[in-house]
Amino acid sequence: MLFRDKIFAQLEAKQAGFRNYNDDAQHDAAVYAEALRQFADLSGEQIRRRVADIATPGALPTTEFDTAPQLQMRFPQEFHNHENARHWACETLLNHVTLATDGSQILPVKEFSIPVAAVQVAWFVNAHTRAGSYVKDVDFQVLAPQELMIEYNGERNISEQAVNLRRFELEIRTLCRLMQEIAANPAQMEKRPLALFDSSLVISFVDRLQEEQRIKYTKLVLELLRCSEETRVPLIGYVDTSYARDLTHLLENCFSLQESEKIHDAQLVNGLLQWGDRTPLFVCARGSADKKQQGVLEGFAEYRRGIGFVYLKTHSSLPPARLEIPLWIAEEGWLEEVLDLVRAEAIVGNGYPYVLETADAAAVISARDRDAFYAIFQKFAEEQRIDLRISQKAVSKFRRR
Repeated sequence: MLFRDKIFAQLEAKQAGFRNYNDDAQHDAAVYAEALRQFADLSGEQIRRRVADIATPGALPTTEFDTAPQLQMRFPQEFHNHENARHWACETLLNHVTLATDGSQILPVKEFSIPVAAVQVAWFVNAHTRAGSYVKDVDFQVLAPQELMIEYNGERNISEQAVNLRRFELEIRTLCRLMQEIAANPAQMEKRPLALFDSSLVISFVDRLQEEQRIKYTKLVLELLRCSEETRVPLIGYVDTSYARDLTHLLENCFSLQESEKIHDAQLVNGLLQWGDRTPLFVCARGSADKKQQGVLEGFAEYRRGIGFVYLKTHSSLPPARLEIPLWIAEEGWLEEVLDLVRAEAIVGNGYPYVLETADAAAVISARDRDAFYAIFQKFAEEQRIDLRISQKAVSKFRRR
């Protein structure tokens, strides 16, 4: 139970800390906004020369940079109302296959003497035919104790990291399978398909993991990137709320700015863009947050500098989404067509791509679902005469349904 008066008392006592943080953020925002204005006046070649001696400058401009005044690439369509927008979206998506996966998980609980977990991955494939052809399904996998072990410093222990990795693996493998199935169907390749991955392709979170885990995650992303290029099914990593600082780091390196963790790319470019607009494509050249080790991109083999990003305004009142895009898509001349598909999906989904929204909704495991899973496991253990001990606190919470 929360006590409102105690919360307000604590907030009042610490108001100076909140105010100082906000003042610092506003100061940094002004400094970086001025740097961004100067940055936009440079040429791509001038920028590359300024950071030529820096191994991981954060980002690098592509040839699009010199065709984007003030870092703006305007969306030429104008919609008078939502009905016009939806009509454009439906015509744009017609007969283009879009697909996405998403996952959720059930973690092991300490209340059970025998650890058990599960992952669920859902997928949605929409052919966008006039007849309304689509596929939506889920895969559910139970993880036994031996599948929950992580080795660290020579010891093997139960870890939530094992569940996270299995979920990630299942999402990647499912998306690859779907791309391969589409590539094998000539009718579905007549118009450009699009695969959306509901996360960053530049998986910097693995910088915090031990080496064995880093390698496994990296191999999975490489598998996904290669599958997309081999099948010729364009892939985009979609990050709805991004705190990435690649462009911000490039500004720091170009103008010798003091680093500010309060400033992120999306908020930095937000004021430049109207709905449907985007930034030019940049090459991601991110380093590691841990200065003592290489960034994850250094292990991406042929994709080390093969992933680009744009910021695309998909909601009128929110910062732009970050889209991470394998550079071969731009090299093929497909970038604008693919981004139009994302815009159309965002219109149908009211600001968030409908194909991702649908996969997410299908993948969700609620608190009630989790309790039901644990209750089923209890019953299974009883029927199989497995000696499962449950803490007294959990008896009523996970009672059989």
